[in-house]
Amino acid sequence: MSFLYALVRSLHILGGMAGLALAIVPLVTRKGARLHRQTGRWFARAMAVAGVTGLAMSVAWLVAPARFHPAGVTDPVAARMSGLFLGTIGLVTLAALQQMLASLARKRQPAPSPSALDLVLPVALAAAGLVSLTTGVLAHNGLLVAFGALAVVNGISDLRFVLRPLPTRMAWWYQHMRGAMGAIIAAVTAFLVFGAARIIGGFLPPSLAWMPWVTPAAIAVPLFSLWIARFRQRFGEAA
Repeated sequence: MSFLYALVRSLHILGGMAGLALAIVPLVTRKGARLHRQTGRWFARAMAVAGVTGLAMSVAWLVAPARFHPAGVTDPVAARMSGLFLGTIGLVTLAALQQMLASLARKRQPAPSPSALDLVLPVALAAAGLVSLTTGVLAHNGLLVAFGALAVVNGISDLRFVLRPLPTRMAWWYQHMRGAMGAIIAAVTAFLVFGAARIIGGFLPPSLAWMPWVTPAAIAVPLFSLWIARFRQRFGEAA
């Protein structure tokens, strides 16, 4: 079992690193060009590996925290909360990737025709978010509350997109960008919290330990929102 966990963890790290390395290319290349499409596919594959293995690791942390949690924490409650964080990020990543890819199908077929995965992932994301939100309230954990609320909102928003007609002709384009944004933010957040924490943790006082969790979203969401707004103006759908 330890060997299997080590293999899953290695795949998680490799997938996340590959996803982070590939993310910049689709962002800066011409949208719809061959390089954009090919790199985007490999980005989605790498992040899917990171998301699935992250979910598997979170289950291990929740079931047997003393055995599998890498920090070797003595408090099983804290370890399980870390597992809940990791699982929520994994679902956010997978749901965002699904929206990034499934939204392209709406370009060819604007009428809603959701697949099973289009429905299962948003429902699972909203459910996990509700668990995180409730746990955060009971444990007075602000990060769990924030990420739980975000997961619930994203899950409901994704369900609305796959079940309803497109509100505008280019709505699929904006959803594609939002999915990519969500996957990239999740990747950077996971890297900062679970990967770079050992490096930057020594420079942050305990009162600022929450910063790696929220900084990627705080910076990227406004920038991506402005980017989407520019495309709305370009397509004549700003109103």
